[in-house]
Amino acid sequence: MNIRFSRARKSSRRHNVFLKFFQNDPADRGRRWSRMRKFLSYYRPHLPLLLADLLCAMLVAGTALALPLCANVVTSRLLALPDAPQAFAQILGMGGVMLAVLAVQIAAIFFVDYRGHVMGARIEATVRQELFEHCQKLSFSFYDRQRTGQLMSRITNDSLWLGELFHHGPEDLSIALLKFGGAMLVLFYIDPPLAGLILLLTPVAVVYALYFNRRMNRALEASKHQIAAVNERVEDALAGIRVVQSFANEALERERFAEQNRRFLQSRADGYRSEAWFSVGTETFAQLVTILVIVVGGLRILAAELTVPDMLTFLLCVAVLVDPVQRLANFVRLWQEGYTGWSGCRSPSRPGSSLPSSVLPASARARFVR
Repeated sequence: MNIRFSRARKSSRRHNVFLKFFQNDPADRGRRWSRMRKFLSYYRPHLPLLLADLLCAMLVAGTALALPLCANVVTSRLLALPDAPQAFAQILGMGGVMLAVLAVQIAAIFFVDYRGHVMGARIEATVRQELFEHCQKLSFSFYDRQRTGQLMSRITNDSLWLGELFHHGPEDLSIALLKFGGAMLVLFYIDPPLAGLILLLTPVAVVYALYFNRRMNRALEASKHQIAAVNERVEDALAGIRVVQSFANEALERERFAEQNRRFLQSRADGYRSEAWFSVGTETFAQLVTILVIVVGGLRILAAELTVPDMLTFLLCVAVLVDPVQRLANFVRLWQEGYTGWSGCRSPSRPGSSLPSSVLPASARARFVR
């Protein structure tokens, strides 16, 4: 595997990787698609599991839309039956159908969360193994220029995001598209004017989510750099612990570590602040749409243009619409984190030849062993 551990770049050059992927430079586009083909090739050994995961994701989206439709049937049709015993039996039957739909949804969610994460972890382990094997082939000069703590952070911490992207990427994208498309079809079928108002609010929520998601990504990128610096600081201090204790430099090392730890804490705090704004925005969107449905729906009920059961279905579908916005923002974040790290790993390099220790001078051989 031809991999180069490039030095960390500033997050301001990386936060818009989702858009840079689609730029029109032919040479860059060719390299990006080559990396994408290699990226997708890791799914090949797990193709049956991937298809099963996507099928269960479709079931999750379908069952989420089926429950509001069942509620509409109960409130609009069965309660209008003149024969009370017949209506009672049919309502109980519809309740059994809804329980069956819920059972399918639970099973699908369990499969997606468990087996989907296992698939991502397996691919992550494969990538990490290739990274380790590649590190053993790099030249001595490469390790003269790199810090061990930084390389350890690349192989361990950064590769975790690849596993999340391999799992959540196809799942979140498919569920978001199916849920949003299905919910909007149901809403437009029931009442097109009210559904159009909801559709007008959706781009605002998406832009808001993407903006604060990008801020979270910047803070998370800074956090990754800071934890790599912490690992580097620990590696330097522990590797030279004899020198540190011999010259009584423990206080100096504590100050250095405290400074790196403080920077890491600050980066985490910045990420949590952006995450709080993101959560507030998505929750506000859900509540605003709910208020819109209640107010405008009530006016349309007074005008005999909407029924109470249809308004109840609207309210239930609004809850379904919030999840696709969150999943889309999560997909963009995972894409930025996972694919950016993947692109850095896949950059072509020439590691050079590594001489065996037997042909090195005694001093260099001792330094290499140590």
